[in-house]
Amino acid sequence: MLDDIAFKNLKLPRYVQIRWQLQKLLMDSKWRIDQPIPSEQELVNKYGGSIGTVRKAVECLVEDGILVKVQGKGTFLRYPDFNTSLMRFFRLRDKKGEYVSPIGEIKKLEVIPSNQSINEKLGLSDQDELIYIERVRKIDDVVVLSEKIWLSANLFSSLKTFPIKKFGNLLYPFYYEQCGEFVMSATEQLSFVTNYMDEYLPARSIEPLVKVCRLAKNIEGKVIEYRESYGLAENFNYEISIH
Repeated sequence: MLDDIAFKNLKLPRYVQIRWQLQKLLMDSKWRIDQPIPSEQELVNKYGGSIGTVRKAVECLVEDGILVKVQGKGTFLRYPDFNTSLMRFFRLRDKKGEYVSPIGEIKKLEVIPSNQSINEKLGLSDQDELIYIERVRKIDDVVVLSEKIWLSANLFSSLKTFPIKKFGNLLYPFYYEQCGEFVMSATEQLSFVTNYMDEYLPARSIEPLVKVCRLAKNIEGKVIEYRESYGLAENFNYEISIH
């Protein structure tokens, strides 16, 4: 994102300027997802312009998926449900046969040297250290998904000494609470792998696994997490509705 001086030198419509300033406010202030943004009048008082100009700036952020309007409550920072996204690929049932979302558990967290492939994915230099996390997802205490996660050690420095037992079940809200890093969007790529053994999954090397690679991005569109999720092919089920 442009800095303040560079942005002011651009000849942009007032609503675009307010939109940029509001987006910067949301990032810099670590805005809570349960906290409504200021009212239109408060934004007019803060940034100037008319009610119509401010409203247009807010609508742009709503259209971009950054904000969401809740009838009778206000406008809030939108938090995407990435847990639902992963369940597009895996249909997981508990012992009662009901579809459920698995519970996360951190198994390992360590600071590791740079890795050329991973650093490129995260847009880091060749010298930047990484935080590496191994995480499993369980149903009825049985591991159904195994995840390998890489983060910038600089961007997520507060996690280096954070007790792994205190990590939240959902990592993206946890990233935001502990590091101020908000995951806004992600791209995923699915493939099948063979001759791959994962120490956490109850499978033999001859059994195929589903591999989902995810690049998670912040509000600016910068990749801040690279993740590989592995699951048993027998649990794979892709479903999509076309209208």
